[in-house]
Amino acid sequence: MTCTINASTTNNLQMSSDGSGIVKLQSNGVTTNALAWCRFGQSGVTPASQYNVSSITLISTGYYSVSFTTNTTDANYSILLTNSDNPTLARVCVVDSSTAPTTSGFRFYSFASTNSTVATVGTYFSFVIFGN
Repeated sequence: MTCTINASTTNNLQMSSDGSGIVKLQSNGVTTNALAWCRFGQSGVTPASQYNVSSITLISTGYYSVSFTTNTTDANYSILLTNSDNPTLARVCVVDSSTAPTTSGFRFYSFASTNSTVATVGTYFSFVIFGN
């Protein structure tokens, strides 16, 4: 079911659903959907769970390419990346700035927080894409 949550200064908080299972967020009537999301582990790039992700390719250690099943309307989406690992071995995930996100996907790196020049892997990665 689609569940639409609309928060606005005039409408307060409203929720409606249509039975499809997709959550849609709205602010003042503008929908801000999760366009894609995924969780996958370091031992393989096959998603443990995902929405609108057709493939994840390991380019090199800690460097990944993500492709969407359905292209986004534009490349002006927001990317939230996380990398879970041993807390003493903190990792940082960053979008590859040399290859700008496109409507069909994006690339990202995982770095050890103590050495930003060396790509590393974590236990698992998660990302969510929000946009139009």
